[in-house]
Amino acid sequence: MKKDKSMKLKTDLKMLIRQYLKMAVQNLLLPAAYRLFCTKQIEKGLVLFADAHNAKVPSSMAPLVREVKRRGTKKVVEIYDDYQQISFLRLLRRMLYFMKYYARAEYVVICDNFLPAASCKKRSETTLIQLWHGCGAFKKFGYDTEGDIPAVYKGNVFRNYDLVTVSAPGCAPHFQSAMRLPKKVFQPFGVCRTDKYFKKAYNHSCKELFLQTHPQARGKKVVLWAPTFRGYASDPRLDQYEDIVEMQKALPDDIFVLIKVHPHLSKKYDYDNSILTTDQLLPVTDLLITDYSSIIFEYSIYRRPMLFYAPDMEEYGVERGFYLDYHSLPGTIVTKQEQLAGEVVRTLQGGSKEKKQVEAFYKAYMSGCDGSVTKRMADRMGA
Repeated sequence: MKKDKSMKLKTDLKMLIRQYLKMAVQNLLLPAAYRLFCTKQIEKGLVLFADAHNAKVPSSMAPLVREVKRRGTKKVVEIYDDYQQISFLRLLRRMLYFMKYYARAEYVVICDNFLPAASCKKRSETTLIQLWHGCGAFKKFGYDTEGDIPAVYKGNVFRNYDLVTVSAPGCAPHFQSAMRLPKKVFQPFGVCRTDKYFKKAYNHSCKELFLQTHPQARGKKVVLWAPTFRGYASDPRLDQYEDIVEMQKALPDDIFVLIKVHPHLSKKYDYDNSILTTDQLLPVTDLLITDYSSIIFEYSIYRRPMLFYAPDMEEYGVERGFYLDYHSLPGTIVTKQEQLAGEVVRTLQGGSKEKKQVEAFYKAYMSGCDGSVTKRMADRMGA
């Protein structure tokens, strides 16, 4: 026990030291580097794509990168790395490399929190676009909840954004509240990565791949459990797994259950029973079961039924907070495990009420996602 406490103390101390080093770089070194690089003029046509959470282009950004490159009217620079997985020296080099192009780019595109972009006041000739990485606005985030932004951080982590794309007009007020930026910044252009859901070829390939990897599901209704994580990104946890296993045992043989956990959880747990991504599973899913995951927004594109299994609804709502009234979501809320299997069977039998609920939900929170988002964004950038 003493050894575990000692190790945790050392880990916490190491993280704290790293955090303060990053803050020093953020507040002193990066602004100085930016001013130095600003001695050169803005390079018209230069588009910089950057991310601090992935070692390769993230899925939220990939469609726009491909489209801008395809059009061939812009010079594209890409800088991706997972800042949590690299050494401090490499982190420093990558940040400085970003600042070099940040100071000269006509457009800078990010899709998640990216602190180097907020380290100094940028040139007005540079347009900073935040694609974000999720649809809708379900759980509170940013400055609307504790834990998302380090208490030691000074200034606005969303500083300098000129355009934040949201999936529908109804989401804009929530993003504005979370990011504390002017209303005009938030525009319902939609979310680029949802374009694929409108393509017949993509949906067909997903179904073919699913049957190849899960031949036992052929001819059955597919139920997908895709829960969010409890806690925060730095220390996520997974609940209710055993409840889903018990539900699976109680279901008829013609229902096939899949489990897909949030990316934050997949690094900590090994509960996924599908090698396919969540994006690849949505086209084959007949019923989605979740709790507080924003996957409901993307799934609403298919106008298929949902169930919300949330035995800790009251506790979670108080701890994290929602932008939406949980009881207004397009599906039945189940709080008792013994009722879950029965509700799955009932919901799969279908009904006009569920379909109308999902349709209204899509129009309210996903109307900007119509299969043409990437084209609109590339046009907006003059590509």
